Amino acid sequence: MKLLTRFSVIALIVVVSLAMVACGGAQDGEDKQVFPEPEPGCAYFTQGYDMLQTESAQQLSKYLASEHMEYDLDGWFFFGSLQDSASPQDPGVFFISMQRMDVSEDGGSVPLVPAIVAYGSTSLGQYVYGGEYAVDMQPLVNVLFDPWKVEVSSMDQEDPLLSMELTSGSMGEAGAEYRLAADVKDQLGGRLQAEVLLRDRLGVVNQGYGTASFFPQFLTQEQEEQITGSYSNSVRDYLEATGDPMACQGSFYYSLPLLDVEEFTITRDGTVLSTGTGGTMWMDNVVQTYDEQAVKVLIDGNASWDFFSIMLPEEDAALMVIRITSANGALNVASLFRAGGDTTQNGALEAACAWPLDMVEVEPLSGSIWTSPNTGLQYPQQHRIQLASDTTPMDLTITMVRENQEIVAGDTIKYEGLATVEGTLGGEAVTGTAFVELQPVGHL
Repeated sequence: MKLLTRFSVIALIVVVSLAMVACGGAQDGEDKQVFPEPEPGCAYFTQGYDMLQTESAQQLSKYLASEHMEYDLDGWFFFGSLQDSASPQDPGVFFISMQRMDVSEDGGSVPLVPAIVAYGSTSLGQYVYGGEYAVDMQPLVNVLFDPWKVEVSSMDQEDPLLSMELTSGSMGEAGAEYRLAADVKDQLGGRLQAEVLLRDRLGVVNQGYGTASFFPQFLTQEQEEQITGSYSNSVRDYLEATGDPMACQGSFYYSLPLLDVEEFTITRDGTVLSTGTGGTMWMDNVVQTYDEQAVKVLIDGNASWDFFSIMLPEEDAALMVIRITSANGALNVASLFRAGGDTTQNGALEAACAWPLDMVEVEPLSGSIWTSPNTGLQYPQQHRIQLASDTTPMDLTITMVRENQEIVAGDTIKYEGLATVEGTLGGEAVTGTAFVELQPVGHL
């Protein structure tokens, strides 16, 4: 079964955060409903503290640094910009990911680990990317949590294909430092090597709802009718009022959405492609299991999505905006995080603002379409994002830094890469960068 991941990379994720400030009106809904208990292995919404990652910052740190074999997929995904010291006007785009996903084979299940690394820039004119699917077992895959370190290796080379590690601080806390490294054969037959050092500006944030940061990926028709009819388009209010666990409809989802690049070097075949001391990156940590309903809606339903992870360093803020279309219809989602905001019991930062479904507008700008010479698919190069609110309105223009940021890997086609951000937040001018993913229909 194919999984919805970002270049086998980010898990498809939709909706907003529980303990957040709503940026639109809501009203009292219906009485509590009765729902069946979630099945083992399913992510689900809960307001209780019955999961270890909800109890304390220490437990959350351990959770973020561990594999979760009880789910079908889990992993770590870093992506963002690298600012070259010699050419700051030409930022590079970099991502690196390690995830485990259970793949059915011969009546059983095999835990495979796609380890993926990619770099792109104007001078290259395209992405160079590489990696390997390893079986999740030693010595090929090693995951340590105290301190966190992930290594994925190959039988064909001595050094690891990639590594991710915590070098100071605690996993998920503001000020923690991380090192990312890669040494892979790329799709063009070259040798791509990378080393990136990061410092976390905001710390871990709750992208989902409830104490466990549950993040729904789709809504059933009945849920959508209640949310739009009785809860003023607020998924948060619906969940709080009804206690619907939405079991197996989504993920447990956390982010480190504003990581400062302190130093980096990208090398290919022994030649330095880029080096510098600037840039911003984002990390997602996701665990999920798809049941039959999710497969029908998301996989068989040819889901597509536009994903914007927006980093605003001058504001000490980050914003996630998603427009998702599936067999169950379309959803728009947006949530904003700021340094110094409220936190949950486990220390995760709560959303400073989240917009109801009908207050989010994401539109491609006319005249900005680029047609891929490789696939013939078309991708907007500019989007306008408007978030309506009496207190925190936002109007942003997202512009891709270069046209060719398409990735073709077998039957999977994705357009993802770096963009600039300009506009207003609460009436004040803001600028930043964004990592954008545009998933075309039928090419998961």
